[in-house]
Amino acid sequence: MLKKKVEQIDDEIDLLELVESLWKEKVLIVAITTLITIIGLGYAMLTPSTYEARVEILPPSIEDIAELQKIDILKSPRTQTETQVYTEFLSILKSNQLRKKFLQEEGVMESLFEKETTQQKALAKLGNMINIKVPIKEPKRVSFKLQYSDADLVGKLANQFVDLAIGLYRTNIFLTFDSIKDKKIKELNNLKSSLIATYEGNFDYEITRLKAAYLLAKKLDIIETPEPKDQIVRASLGFVTEELRYFYSQGAKALDAEIEALTQLKKNHSQIDGLIKIEEELSLLNTLSFDASRVTPATIDLVAETPGYRIKPKRTRIVLLSGVIGGVLAIIFVLIRNALRNRKSHS
Repeated sequence: MLKKKVEQIDDEIDLLELVESLWKEKVLIVAITTLITIIGLGYAMLTPSTYEARVEILPPSIEDIAELQKIDILKSPRTQTETQVYTEFLSILKSNQLRKKFLQEEGVMESLFEKETTQQKALAKLGNMINIKVPIKEPKRVSFKLQYSDADLVGKLANQFVDLAIGLYRTNIFLTFDSIKDKKIKELNNLKSSLIATYEGNFDYEITRLKAAYLLAKKLDIIETPEPKDQIVRASLGFVTEELRYFYSQGAKALDAEIEALTQLKKNHSQIDGLIKIEEELSLLNTLSFDASRVTPATIDLVAETPGYRIKPKRTRIVLLSGVIGGVLAIIFVLIRNALRNRKSHS
C-alpha cells in the first residue's frame, strides 16, 4: 500500500516536471507552432481557389421525344422510350467523344488550359474537373458538376458542356434516322425494280416467241389466219415446236397485232401486284422529314449559375489544422530534446 502511494507521488512529480519543462520552453513551442501555422496559411493563400457549378438533369417527357415516333414509321426495330433516350444521353454525357468535342469549341482550350497543353493532357485534366453524380435515393436525377478556378466562367462552361451533349445526341439521332430512311428507300427501290424486271421479263419472253413466229409466218407467206383445213408445211419444218407452229399459223397480221398489244401492256406497270403499295411507301418516305431540334433527350431542372463561394481550399480549416499540428510537433520536439538533455546529465 505504501509502495503504491510512493509510485503515485512519483507520477505526480513527473507530470508536474513535464508541465514545468514545457512551460519553460513555451517560447519555443509558440515559435514552432506559429511557424507551421504560417506555412499552412501560406499554402492556403497560394493554392488557387476552386469553384464548382452544378447542372441538375432529369429524364425527358413524352412530348420531348415525340419526334422520335417518325423512326417507328420506318418500321425500325428500335423503340424509343423516355428511359432509353435518357440512358443514351447520359452515356454521351460521360463519353470522351463529347469531351473532345467540348475542347474543340471556340475559346475552351484557351480558357481552361495553358497553350502548351496537349489534347491528351487536356482530356485527362478535364476528366478530373468533371463529376457526374447519380443519387441513390433519386437515381433519375443526375448532377453534372464542373470545377474550375474562375467563378465567373465555371457556370457558363458547365451549361455549355450539357448543351453540347444535347446537341451531340440530336446529331446522332438525326444520322440514325437518315441512315434508316435511306436504307428503307433503297430496299423498296430494289423490290420495285425486281417486280418490274420480272413483269417486263415475262412480256419480253412472250414477245420474243411471237416475233419468231411472225418471221416464220412472213417467210411462209402466211399473212391471214388460214382455214382450219390448211396444214402449212408441217413436214418441212420438223424442228418447229407445236406451240410455235400454232403461233405462226395464225398469220403475220394477227401476230403483228398481238406483238403490238403486248408491247403496250409491258409499259403499263399498274398491273404489277404490290407495286402500288411500294410506290405509296416510297412517296411517304420521300416526304418524311425529321427535325432533331424538336427532340430533347433530358430535362434541365437546374441550370448552372455563378457560384457564390469556393469549395477548395478550405483556408480556415487548413490554418486551424496547421496550428494543431504545429503545436503537437512543437511539444514532441521539446519533450525529445529535454529527454536527451536529461540522459546526458545522468550519464
